[in-house]
Amino acid sequence: MTPLLLSRLHFPIHNLGFGCRAGIWFQGCTVYCRGCISRDTWPFDPARGSSVEDVLAWVRALPADTVDGITISGGEPTDQLDALRELLAGLDDWRAGYDRPVDILLYSGRSSEHLDREFDWLADSTDVLVSEPFIAARATDCALRGSDNQLVRTHTDLGRDRYPEATLEDGYREQRRSLALHVDDRSVWMVGIPLPGDLRRLEHDLAERGVDLTRTSWLM
Repeated sequence: MTPLLLSRLHFPIHNLGFGCRAGIWFQGCTVYCRGCISRDTWPFDPARGSSVEDVLAWVRALPADTVDGITISGGEPTDQLDALRELLAGLDDWRAGYDRPVDILLYSGRSSEHLDREFDWLADSTDVLVSEPFIAARATDCALRGSDNQLVRTHTDLGRDRYPEATLEDGYREQRRSLALHVDDRSVWMVGIPLPGDLRRLEHDLAERGVDLTRTSWLM
């Protein structure tokens, strides 16, 4: 089994792409974008060890005929190259027998030039690729992007159908105003791309309700 450092898995999510989605977050990143809201995913923490097969088993166990897409983020997925390639191949096999179209959307903080030069096979393995490092000074409400320098590229007919350029500018903008929360025994996970100021407002609103945050990913 190919090892994979895994931050978390979430289902369902209704942002970060079209329809009802499953989210896979890799653990470990060497891009280190200043202002990153997920600094908890930077360390290559061996305690987060999993395997590609375990993740694929989780995907296969999702409720039948409910998944419109898979969003892969991190961390930086391309920092675990063998695991990423095997995961994408396994997802492709799984969705080939699924009862509805499933798109694969991958987030990377690397530049499009670097990805095209070093990982050109991603164009054959994903429907949508969002690239470029996050730049806090250029934070915006552009759909599916944290900052306006980031690029959304579609590689397949399914990707172009679900993510046309006009939709990226307008149709998905409401997703930026809808942050999902997933709660486990110890943590509250936020899923989505916050607008500038959202996290400070969240801290303030929680404090007013008597909820103290002992550790936050965006201030680590």
